[in-house]
Amino acid sequence: MKKSNKLNYIWIAFLTFFTIFGFAVNSLLARAALNNNVISPLLYSLLRLGSGALMLFLIISYKKIKLPKPNYLSAFALFIYAFCFSIGYIEVSVAVGALLVFSAVQFTIIGDAILIHKEKLFLFQWLGVVISMGGFILLVYKGLSVPKNFIGYFGAIMMIISGIGWGIYTLKGKFEKQYLLRTASNFIFSLIYLIPFIIIFAFFKNGFINEQYIKTPYIYLKPITLGVLSGAIFSAVFYIIWYKVVIKLSRVLSSSVQLLTPVIAAILGIIFLNEKISLNFFISAILILGGIIFVILKEKTAEVGEVTIEELEETFNK
Repeated sequence: MKKSNKLNYIWIAFLTFFTIFGFAVNSLLARAALNNNVISPLLYSLLRLGSGALMLFLIISYKKIKLPKPNYLSAFALFIYAFCFSIGYIEVSVAVGALLVFSAVQFTIIGDAILIHKEKLFLFQWLGVVISMGGFILLVYKGLSVPKNFIGYFGAIMMIISGIGWGIYTLKGKFEKQYLLRTASNFIFSLIYLIPFIIIFAFFKNGFINEQYIKTPYIYLKPITLGVLSGAIFSAVFYIIWYKVVIKLSRVLSSSVQLLTPVIAAILGIIFLNEKISLNFFISAILILGGIIFVILKEKTAEVGEVTIEELEETFNK
């Protein structure tokens, strides 16, 4: 292998891990901002999507680029992902939330392949699906530290819906070439779907902030800062990088590397939030991730495309 090609592969690997780490950080930030009930999931979603939209708007304004026509389905999928993600992290831990979300993402992509594109699975792949679903059921039924009723499961349900939203968003953006423009458009127009909730919750006490801390406003600074950081950096900028890098990876690789997110999120939760990993979670994670790997490893692997640093830098010039 030529030295230049080797450096290209190393650069791709670094950026891939870098973006996956950013996805995991989003779980950490959301849980840290919401677990004390200082601000509402609605406000956190508004901060995240709003700051992401502002960051991307500033970038395209600097580049003097016009927004493309909105793709309302992609924008809605992004909204569903972000809003349900925020609601879910009131209840569930960083590790469990990330595992639920990214498992649901993979199931959505697999379901699209089977139901929409009529792709046939081998017996080995069906075995992987069954194993993953078994781990998924075990996680929801035994791995959640919540009461076994609808309210207790609500956080998990929100995380699953969030994962479906991200899966649809991923599928819609799979063949998109104008990464910066399309991501900016999706963030900006996703805010439209928040408007009805903003209007409704404006009439409810604690609809945006927990008013018991109103006399000590500095309490709100931390969760608000985390929401803005999540949106402007770990969502907007990282999504652009991800969609630039992902086309250089095979379908197998792009699917499998995302499964690192729950693992990294679990480690971050242990380090920064002192969360505990239960045996049920550990077994569920092995079954879910292992089963999904059974499915994706059977797919035909494409060659990783060669890419230069200059090509990656063109992300912000499109």
